[in-house]
Amino acid sequence: MSCLMAAGLSQALAPASGAEDPFLWLEEIEGPGALAWAHTENDKTLSALQSDPRYQRFYGEALYVLQAKDRIPYVSLGRRGLDNFWQDENQVRGVLRRTTLESYRTQSPRWETILDVDVLADADKKNWVLKGVSCLPPEERLCLLNLSEGGKDAVFVREFDAIAKTFVTNGFALPEGKQEVTWVNRDTVLIIRDWGEGTMTQAGYPFDVKELKRAQSLAEAHEGFRGSRPMSRPDHSCCATSRTIAT
Repeated sequence: MSCLMAAGLSQALAPASGAEDPFLWLEEIEGPGALAWAHTENDKTLSALQSDPRYQRFYGEALYVLQAKDRIPYVSLGRRGLDNFWQDENQVRGVLRRTTLESYRTQSPRWETILDVDVLADADKKNWVLKGVSCLPPEERLCLLNLSEGGKDAVFVREFDAIAKTFVTNGFALPEGKQEVTWVNRDTVLIIRDWGEGTMTQAGYPFDVKELKRAQSLAEAHEGFRGSRPMSRPDHSCCATSRTIAT
């Protein structure tokens, strides 16, 4: 139902047949025109918010909550303990850390740092934002980190050893892109990303899944699944039903 509603809304907002879309230039999301427009609109919004006499109080209260030392450190149960991603005024980009169940039950858990994203960003001279971590079960030693420069949808993917606390030499390392990667086994991953012409929706997202072996280049990846791509605007890739499987 939601897919049909999205399709209907897109059709309603789409320019009439033969009419030129006056906002087509915004499709180039990294283009100077689109970026300048976004900065201008952001400035307008910020100015409107800051002109409200309640702004500074609301801002201060929200910042206090986000940086509060006594907020609950939500955890996930891992093979080696309880894992948490923590951000505060000193660790702006965040730190991946771990503790034991026994320590977590105390008032002041003792945390073991697995990866400090601020330290990594300083070393790489990048504005890294950690977008996700996927560790290979059952050992959960080898992990794929999704690192975004500045918080973009596009990410770099790098293989990380959670025990050695370092990136794997000659490990999986994918260049920046709108992509998702998942483990098959320690030497194989499945990747969905921009593989070139004809592998992206009109909204700029990939639909072609390929299998990549350790030490292979992206050009050597084997296609395993391909979604369908609508042939005309608007883009209703969510509703596509036809599929092809590579053999």
